[in-house]
Formats: sequence, C-alpha cells, structure tokens
Amino acid sequence: MIKNRVVVTGIGILSSLGHNKKENILQMKKGNTGVEKLKKFDTDKFISQIGAEIKEYNAKAYFNEKEITEYDRCAQYAIISIKEALAESKVLDNTSLENIGLSFGTCNGGVNSLEEQNAIKGLDKKKTQKYPFFNQGDHVAKHFKLGGPVNTINTACAASGNAIGFGFEMVQKGYANAMIVGGSDSMSSSVYAGFNALRALNSVPCSPYNKSFGLSLGEGAAFLVLETLESALSRNANIYAEICGYGLSSDAYHETAPHPEGLGIKKAIEYALKQANVEKKEISYINTHGTGTKANDSAEIKGLEQVFGTERLSQIPISSSKAYFGHNLGAAAAIEYVTSLLAIQEDLLPATINFQEKREGCENANIITNEMKHQRTTYFLCNNSAFGGHNASIVSKNWKNPKGEIKELKSPSKSNVYIVGKGNSTTLLKENQGSLLEYLVSEESTSEFEDFKLKEYDSTLYERRMNSLAQYSIAAADLAMKETNTYSSLENEDIALIYGTSRGSLQSSEKYFKSILQKGPEFASSIYFPDMVLNSVAGKVSKKLQLQGFGSSISTGGNEGLFSAIYGYELMKDNIQSYCLVGAGDELSDLSSEIDQALGLDKSIYPISQGSSFLMLSNKKDKYINCAEITGIGLTFGSNASSLNRAIEMALNNSNSNIEDIDFIFYNSNGLPSDMAIYEEMFENLNPQKSILKHCFNSKEYLESTSSLNHLYVAAELLGNEIKDLESINNYFNQDVTKYKKGIVVSTSMNGNNAAIIVSKAK
Repeated sequence: MIKNRVVVTGIGILSSLGHNKKENILQMKKGNTGVEKLKKFDTDKFISQIGAEIKEYNAKAYFNEKEITEYDRCAQYAIISIKEALAESKVLDNTSLENIGLSFGTCNGGVNSLEEQNAIKGLDKKKTQKYPFFNQGDHVAKHFKLGGPVNTINTACAASGNAIGFGFEMVQKGYANAMIVGGSDSMSSSVYAGFNALRALNSVPCSPYNKSFGLSLGEGAAFLVLETLESALSRNANIYAEICGYGLSSDAYHETAPHPEGLGIKKAIEYALKQANVEKKEISYINTHGTGTKANDSAEIKGLEQVFGTERLSQIPISSSKAYFGHNLGAAAAIEYVTSLLAIQEDLLPATINFQEKREGCENANIITNEMKHQRTTYFLCNNSAFGGHNASIVSKNWKNPKGEIKELKSPSKSNVYIVGKGNSTTLLKENQGSLLEYLVSEESTSEFEDFKLKEYDSTLYERRMNSLAQYSIAAADLAMKETNTYSSLENEDIALIYGTSRGSLQSSEKYFKSILQKGPEFASSIYFPDMVLNSVAGKVSKKLQLQGFGSSISTGGNEGLFSAIYGYELMKDNIQSYCLVGAGDELSDLSSEIDQALGLDKSIYPISQGSSFLMLSNKKDKYINCAEITGIGLTFGSNASSLNRAIEMALNNSNSNIEDIDFIFYNSNGLPSDMAIYEEMFENLNPQKSILKHCFNSKEYLESTSSLNHLYVAAELLGNEIKDLESINNYFNQDVTKYKKGIVVSTSMNGNNAAIIVSKAK
C-alpha cells in the first residue's frame, strides 16, 4: 500500500502577538513578547500578574450574535484562525467539504463557559452546553460544514501536536482528502489559579532555559491545512512543508512532572524519526516545548541528548517560542509549529527572547537567544510535553529548501489486527462474573452502581484521593492486560494506550471549582487541579501499569471508545508497536448530571451509568486462542443517516467486504429520539438482501464514552467463541450465534461524529 505524502498548504494564527500570520511574524522579528499585565481578570492575589492574552479582541468583528452565544471563546479563536488557513490554502476550490476533516487539540475546552457562571449547581443550560471539550471541535466542524473525520485531542499541552499527527494519518491513509489540524485555548481564571497553586508561574515574562524559573500562561489558536502532495502540486498550491512523521509517548511517571531523564520525549522523537525515515544527523533545528519551569527544561534537554548525543545536540540550534507567546496549553504545539514554519520560510529560526544566562542542566544546549538566527533549514523537529506524561514530536521538511534528497515514505508491510484481551469494571462488580454480553442481555435488574474500590481490587494500583474514573479505568485496563498475558508474554513490550473520555473526571473538577468558590482563586486546590485536564486518567493508567509506548487521549462526544479502537487499529496495522490498549471511561457526579440536562441526555430512554472497558489490540496472534479481527474502519461527520452510511461504506471498502457478508450490526444509540431515527434511516439505506441481526445493548445502561466500545467488546466475545452460556444467548437473539463470521459495530455522537468498524472471526 502506497501512502500519500502530506503537505501544509495553509496557515492561520491568532495569538498575543497578532491576529494573523503577518502580524505574528513581524512581532517575532522585532523580538517582542505578548506577555503583559493581564486584563481579563484580577491577578492581584497571585504570585504573578502577567500573561499572554490576545489584544483588542472583539468577537463582534468576527461573529454574529447567535454565533457569539453558541460558541465558547475557545471555538471562536479556532474559527478565526481556520478561516485564514483556508483562505490561503484555497483547498476548497477543488475539494468537497464532505472529504475534509478536523483534528482539534485543546487543554481547557469550554471552561470559560463554566467558570463565568461562578457556580457548579443550577447551571444555565445554554452556557453549560458549550463546556464539554468535544463541543469545541464539533462546533467548529459544523460551522465549516465538514464531513470528514473529526476528533478532539485532549492530551493537555501536547494536544495540538497530537492533533497535527492524527490529521497527518487521516490524509496519508486516504480517510480524508484534506484535514484542518491545530489547537485552541483561551485564557482561563480557574486554570491560571491552578498554575498559581502549583507555584509554576513566573512574575516576569518567561524565558525558557534561562536562570529565571517559571512559565507565563498564554492563549490563542493556530491551524494548518493538510492535503496530499499530489493534490497540492496539481493546483499549484503554495507548499510550506511536508510532514514526514510524528511520534507520541507516555512518561508513565508523574501527573505534573516530566520524567527527569526525559525518557518520554526521547521515545516520541525516536518514533517520529523512524516513521519519517529521517536520520538524526539530518535534523538542523528543534523547536522545543521549553516551558521555563525548572523540571521541564532540564528533562527535555536530557531527553534530546539521549537521542542525538551531547556533542551533536550542542551543534543543533534549539529554541522555545513560549518566550514570545507564553504557554498556550492545548494550542502551544500548533502555535509553535506554525510560527516555526513562518520563520523558516524566510531562512530564519525563532529565538528564546528575554534571555540572560543558561541555567543548570542546560549549559551544553545550542540555544538561539534574543535574536532570530539566519539559517537555511531542511528537516526540523517540533516537540511538546504535557501534564499526564503525554509527549508529541513532529518531523517536517521545509519545502522551500531543496537541499537534501526528497525521500519516499516507508510503506511497511501491513499487519492483521486482532482483539486479544478484554477487561471491564462492570462485570467485575457482579457476584457471578461472566462475559459482558451475558450481563448486558440478562434479565438481572440494574440498580445503583456499586461502589467499586480499586484498593479492594488491587491496593498496589490505588492512590489516595484517586477519583472514580481513574479507579474504573485502571482496573479495566489491568484485566485486559492480564487476559492478554494468559496467552502472550507482555514482558519487555512497549504497550501503547489510547483512551477516550468525553468529560474526564468531573468529581475532581467539582472539588477543584469548589476550592475556588469557597475560598477564593488564590486558594485553588493544587491537589485536584492536575485532574482538570482530561488526559489525567490516561496518565494515571499509564503510570500504574507502566505503559510507556505511543499514547493519546481523545474526546468525540459519544463514541470515544470506538474511536480509540480505530486509532489503535491504525497503529497496530502499521507495525509501530505490537500491543495497544484501547479504552474509555465514564463517571457520574452532580456536575455530570448538570451537563446531562444541558445536553438533553437526561431524556434518554436508557439509564445513564458509569464504568470503563478496555480491549487489547495486537498484530500478533497466538495460534492457541480464538479471537476476533478488525478488518476495516470508517470515519465521517454529519448528524444524519447518509453521513453514518458513508462511514459504514468506507469501513466495508477498507475491509474488502460488502453488506451481504455481514451477519450482524451492533449499533450504539444514546436513547434519544433523534439518534434512534438516524439509525432507523441508516438501516433502510443499507437495504441488504439478507436478514441481518441489528441490536443495541444500551437498554441496561448507557455510558457516553464507553458504550460504543462495549459493542465492539461483545462482538469480540461472540466471534472469539468465548460465550459459556450459548443456549441463553441463542435464545435471546433467536439465532445460532456460532454461525456469525462478520459484523459491523457502528456509533454516532450527538453532534454527528460517526465511526464504524468491521470485525470478523480471526482466520
């Protein structure tokens, strides 16, 4: 299979230095910083009073009143920068919106819409609708009427780097003709209070690697248009760069501190270089994460030294753009990548401004200080790290510089992908533990969710004050690993983890917001603040189970579990790693109930529940086990049956199957009339010539993020011949399930995020 080469043909940016590309690069050349005294909220009681906020922002200059009401500031910033990128790219001149997707990175999501209410009970429904993280990307996709894959990456400060990588994959592998990729975050008083509580802020504008410690928070958005090289050349588009490869990893070390030796960033860079087929010696510039904090800066340098060697690294110019823009959190990677591209077009490299003297641990680094450096650059690297231990690295080639050979992408042999392990925290709580399928179709009545305690399951995996979502997820992931270990040794394996959650732990968020409401922002809880980022749960799972491979955390607003499996499937298919845990989790709380009411989920015919499920995917199959195989996937966006059918058609095509080959369709409905109507129309449109079993398993319980994965889970149980009580299952379906060979698992979200997977008996 020949992969598409992927290039950048459009750029848009909105930051503290300017409202567009021209303003930003001009201010960078002048050596100016956007970090000034904050005006958005009172900072008098904090250790710092400065930040990099967007100057003279007027929403009315960009949006009508309805849009201002509908879009959180995070989504507004994204739309503005995307319009600039699309206008420059002109990709819409010859590409249908149906074939363009969005990969959206954010750390804070719609937190402004929640914190401005100054309460966590009795919330305004219209404002609260804008809070969930997935709504930022979904609202943007709807604004531009996109129909391709849409995904919100929530890996905190590495989110937009991860988003660029995901979009790169979607274009490279033909799931979209073009992708809009990047990130957005707005200045937040509650987030600022959290960094103040961690004592991480600098009272003067930050200067990474400098003797003065501390970061400066910022806000903004940056997005790129990615398309195939073939498409760009055919219409003579302006090409900034070719994205050659990307890498992700997990530190599995600490919630807020990087691994002191930089092992996570080292792995991310190595993955990126390998995928890009680029030698270490060819990298001639590195834009580092460089937050300005003592722990991050020295750890990142150590990680870089482990990749390049101390002598070689001392020859590579590096810099951190955060001295210009502050730390833009979820938008940081995209802003830093975009501005690196803008500078490189003019044979310049960004500087680390406000610099005085190198701090301990950074002495040997070749830091570009105070003034931009003149250099013709071919291959360059952009790195980012995050709370939760997530790391992202991107390798790119400057298209304006012809120096060096133009390499073809490696096209490794494709592997089959199997489901080799399963674990969930639902059946774990039942007296008669059995399969998830047997539980979901049983007549056992549902009661209040039992109080699961990870400490009782395995005290070594528990930590004091651990929220319920983390406890459910760690147990489910551990069970999936144990089942895999029964057949295959996982010792010395780097195991990937892709996790889905639409809301994160709202139990922890409640406690954090309460600390501010009850005591004041200067007394914000440093204990609960780290769990405000949605990827904190994935970080905890990685840490407890020592998962140090490829790592990501996503939000799609209703099918996170299935989407995680799709992302993991692509990873396994490419032989990047041999094992990948894919999972999702949900947690109930008072704040969660408020959001359910705002979104209308409280009107579902299904009882809303909590818990977690995980599957282990692998490109290795033990000959002694029966298992299911994933053979094709499809992703689209659109709140209608035709969009959902497109996802199924894409999955069938990728699986070299047709609808007549299908024995069952397991569909994940949220139980709202509009959702069920879409599925009914979808079935009519499919119109197979034979009878196909169609079933939704949510009548007993609906979990926003997890239920979609549960449908793949029970399909794997069926196709893997793992059902003990076959008679009752056959009676339930009124069919002989042992004859099933192939099925479709499909899910749509409230906003129209559609995912489909073809799953078969393994050959």
